[in-house]
Amino acid sequence: MSVLENLPEEIGGWPRTAATEAAVAFTAEHSPEWLLNHTVRSYFYARSIATARNLVAGEDYDDETLFLATVLHDIGLTDAGQGPNRFEVDGAFRAARFAREHGLSDVAADQIWDAVALHTSAGIAPHKHLLGALAHFGIGADMFAFGVEEVDRAVLDAAHEAFPYLDLRNNIHAQVVHQIDEQPSKWAPVSFVDIVYRKHRPDNPFPGLDELAAGPVRPD
Repeated sequence: MSVLENLPEEIGGWPRTAATEAAVAFTAEHSPEWLLNHTVRSYFYARSIATARNLVAGEDYDDETLFLATVLHDIGLTDAGQGPNRFEVDGAFRAARFAREHGLSDVAADQIWDAVALHTSAGIAPHKHLLGALAHFGIGADMFAFGVEEVDRAVLDAAHEAFPYLDLRNNIHAQVVHQIDEQPSKWAPVSFVDIVYRKHRPDNPFPGLDELAAGPVRPD
């Protein structure tokens, strides 16, 4: 049975297609509960924000594509999305491939790639395309309460009741740190993963902004 059965009335439904049902099952199989819950809440928040902005699914954006972009956005933090890059990029490649494997168009898969790759990039994601903006807003509202005032309060409360927070922030930080400890190529300078890693590994081997700024502008 899907984790999205018997949802509270306040949350509403979701776009039930072969691809979305497969995405829920895939994310549930590979994610701890705290991460699965985050991805699901992010979708409902993104949709609520769209409604608050008078955007209509099927007219202004594709609900199936938004669902995949949000529910798969952290797959790069799991074993199913492992690769040599920062988790957002590895996740983007895996999510886009998943979309194509399940019948979505290349346009939709490319939008999903953008949304997943840019979901931690505040100030950039909102300007790529509407799908990426909505995913970014929903994810940010759940992770850091960015723009959460746009989420309907009934949706917010019902989502937290149905899909508990479970110390999301600390758990994500721990997973980012673990990945970089195991595979340093997943670090990227002046990025979300850099900020998280520096907080938890102050004696890290990576150059900081001062070191980068002091470096030569061309080889000797």
